[in-house]
Amino acid sequence: MALQLNSALDLDYIEQAYGDDPVILYMIFDAFLSDSMPRWQTLHNTLESNDLKESAAIVHGLKPSFTMAGLTWVRTKVEVLERAIRDNEDHEQLIKLYSDISEDLDYVTPILEQESERLKTA
Repeated sequence: MALQLNSALDLDYIEQAYGDDPVILYMIFDAFLSDSMPRWQTLHNTLESNDLKESAAIVHGLKPSFTMAGLTWVRTKVEVLERAIRDNEDHEQLIKLYSDISEDLDYVTPILEQESERLKTA
């Protein structure tokens, strides 16, 4: 891949979906950071208040954005969380799943920010 993106991202998916277009990748990464990340934070609040209907709706709506941003390995975990919410799993388990995914996002968010900034000027 000519863009030389961080290997924490699913480079095969990104190349297949977007090729070497820095503009579209910038837009995808920027949208993930500005839209999906705040919705992820909102999910925490709905899980804490045990609003499973709203939690399920939020996580379902977020799933595609993980794939689109090249975070296919995170999307798999998000799917597990969605099933757990729909199956009305124990509250503690739901919070643990959310926290585990949040740790992954804490790792990858700076990467997306750096790549977005770099692609913006490409």
